Amino acid sequence: MEKTKPEYGVPAERARRREMQQAVAEHAAKHGLVPPLSMEELRDHAARVTSQSSLVDYVMVLLNNEVWRETVASIPYSRRLLLLPQCLRNFADCPATLDEFGLLCEECGRCNIGSLQALAEDLGYVVLVAEGSTVVSKLLVGGKVDAVVGVSCLNALEKSFPTMADGAIPGLAIPLTIDGCVNTETDFEHVREAIRLKSSVPWKNQVDTQAIHAIVDGWFAEPFDCATETERIAYDWLLKDGKRWRPFLLACTYSALNDGSTDFPADVRKLAIAVECFHKASLVHDDIEDADDLRYGQPTLHKQYGIPVAINVGDLLVGEGYRWIGEVENNAAALLRVASANHRTLCVGQGEELIGTERNRSFSAQQVIEIARRKTAPAFGVSLLLGAVAANAGPELLDALHTFSESLGIAYQIRDDLEEYTSGEAADLRASIILALTPTPEGSVPYSSNYENTGLTPQVRNRLDELMVVEKASQLLEHYKNEALRALNPLQSAMLKTLLRRVAAKMLDLV
Repeated sequence: MEKTKPEYGVPAERARRREMQQAVAEHAAKHGLVPPLSMEELRDHAARVTSQSSLVDYVMVLLNNEVWRETVASIPYSRRLLLLPQCLRNFADCPATLDEFGLLCEECGRCNIGSLQALAEDLGYVVLVAEGSTVVSKLLVGGKVDAVVGVSCLNALEKSFPTMADGAIPGLAIPLTIDGCVNTETDFEHVREAIRLKSSVPWKNQVDTQAIHAIVDGWFAEPFDCATETERIAYDWLLKDGKRWRPFLLACTYSALNDGSTDFPADVRKLAIAVECFHKASLVHDDIEDADDLRYGQPTLHKQYGIPVAINVGDLLVGEGYRWIGEVENNAAALLRVASANHRTLCVGQGEELIGTERNRSFSAQQVIEIARRKTAPAFGVSLLLGAVAANAGPELLDALHTFSESLGIAYQIRDDLEEYTSGEAADLRASIILALTPTPEGSVPYSSNYENTGLTPQVRNRLDELMVVEKASQLLEHYKNEALRALNPLQSAMLKTLLRRVAAKMLDLV
């Protein structure tokens, strides 16, 4: 492949590149850019820095580097990955061999890879000389590294940006100055500067999720005092297995707004117990509404004790949730307003779905989205909001979290509908976005009014595929995912912004 020489990268233009870096730094400071930045944000700000469309991609790289620079500098060398492309080697006489992880450099001195690898490894880096992001993703997901310093062509960097952005991964990227497939070049001094980058400021850009998981589990490890049989049943159910996702989110939000502190006041524990009470109450009622027999691999509560007892226990857990909030010493009124508003919204959304399904109504796409906005979003949004109120967050941040939760809740429900349909296990799609996107005569129910009995026949599935409902739903999913991430743009806490981008990525299976 013929090598290309971007005008910003050749040695004669090094001074110009430094000027561009300075312009990017000034722009980032002027606008108070806080990482992580989405692709949309990066492109928008890059277009403000340069009027030359040919330089926008390059400026995006510089902007991403600028906002992450201090974070990367504060991360210990031993928690960083240096990623170098194989194309930097001298292909004519390179003695290195390849394994499943990439190039095994022998540091023979015929190219710069060996010296860069030696420098980085002496400092404690993990070093990979490999193409693609598969191995890198495994290292990041496995918790082996927390930041990436990478060298690559602009095309490869652009492809890797969405993955880095979705995972809110701190990184510095150095583009190739001469690209192609073999014998490429880069600004090696720039790479060495990036490798050596170090800050005396302690790393505080993400919450200690592992420690918080342990703390939250500890809050539910001890039995609660119960004076009656009804209370015992309720609290036994509360302490049943589960991911404790909502108490965890609440504690993480509070931590992120308090510089990553895991020294939680008693109020945070009370709120965490409250949101778990609400969640476990909803499971009791959902199992009755859906006629489910199993939960956590065991009989559901109504199968164990009967429907009347189960309904009453669910109601008791709702009351217990509000009692725990009422015992919070600070911001109790604001916390109760948040909890009651989300509780009411969730019940209205659930009710609209139940009533519509019971009456065999045909839901429009907008109705399905509105149900998800009311039913799905509050289930986890209340945790973010209660954690933020406990941390004395202002109205602007609360509004941003509310918008984020709504859009993410809709995206999550669409993803769930898509997964249910594509898995082939779906039985009842009457309130699913899949059927809602199917054109039908006004007032009719698409294909069948009783999917729980008839299922999806091959003929029906073929017709849905012809109408490209999966593609349409996927476009909606992407739209609401972007809406959720866009809501985070104004956040001034890098720690909270990073946390929420990772929450979104985990919920939507992006990483």
